[in-house]
Amino acid sequence: MDNVKNGLIIKGVGGFYTVLAEDKAEYVCKARGLFRKQQVTPVVGDRVEFALTDGAEPSPDPRAANGYLLAILPRRNELIRPAVANIDRLFIVIAASRPLPDLLLVDKLLIFCEKYGIEPLIAINKCDEAEPSAVQSLLAEYAPAGYETFVVSAETGEGLDELRKRLGGKVICLAGQSAVGKSSLLNAMLPGAELAVGGLSRKTERGRHTTRHTELIPLPGGGAVLDTPGFSFLDSLELPPEEIRLMYPELAGAEENCRFTGCLHVSEPGCYVKRELLKNNGITEQRYERYVRLVKEAEEQRRHRYD
Repeated sequence: MDNVKNGLIIKGVGGFYTVLAEDKAEYVCKARGLFRKQQVTPVVGDRVEFALTDGAEPSPDPRAANGYLLAILPRRNELIRPAVANIDRLFIVIAASRPLPDLLLVDKLLIFCEKYGIEPLIAINKCDEAEPSAVQSLLAEYAPAGYETFVVSAETGEGLDELRKRLGGKVICLAGQSAVGKSSLLNAMLPGAELAVGGLSRKTERGRHTTRHTELIPLPGGGAVLDTPGFSFLDSLELPPEEIRLMYPELAGAEENCRFTGCLHVSEPGCYVKRELLKNNGITEQRYERYVRLVKEAEEQRRHRYD
């Protein structure tokens, strides 16, 4: 079929899917009934094959669908809430000032990335509002793990050039607490995006969610970016304690030096992590304490799974 093309779903509303073709043109497609029979639902981020109707011209207008989806190509990963597929990189945004960083959330997001083959990058925003010591403390938390970390300010533009270089050619997702500046960062890096920006609530300092739907924003250098409000996809991340241990780059290979095979690095005697890594800055005390908390929570979930 001469009119078959490949593309990326960047938006889906009411059964109509906006597809960004390889030539950068946008088409609105309907899903074939075959997908319903297979109980497969196209989602934003899907790489697809689609066919154009005769004489169709590019148009993002959902009132004038000009094609239909033929096939969904294999997904490398998939998030449930929000529904999005094939994320290449997750920008984990934390604030150097307010709101106070929830590093347990950051750790969970990093575990999620390790589990699903997503490259994590940490962006410490609002550096213009914080003392240098606060920024250095956050950098020290994740330095032993080797995660790529950026110190930026959506307000002043500091560090945005380097962060912008990590956007091109990939499908990017942002995650983090409300009011850390996810939408502000995107607006600063992508002039013209004009994403809604929420402010901190003076009463709660938790912020207000501003994103209303899942949509990928095509990037000039290829790829696309999605602003993700909240982090409900973590609700489905239930890992056994043994697997959590494998999701920490700082702990890679530590078991070989522990007294017992299968050491969880929590309460076992002769543990190399407690004996050496903690003492020699191989992992910070705070990150280790959060690791222990997550392992114990996983053990508790396993004990009560069939209650």
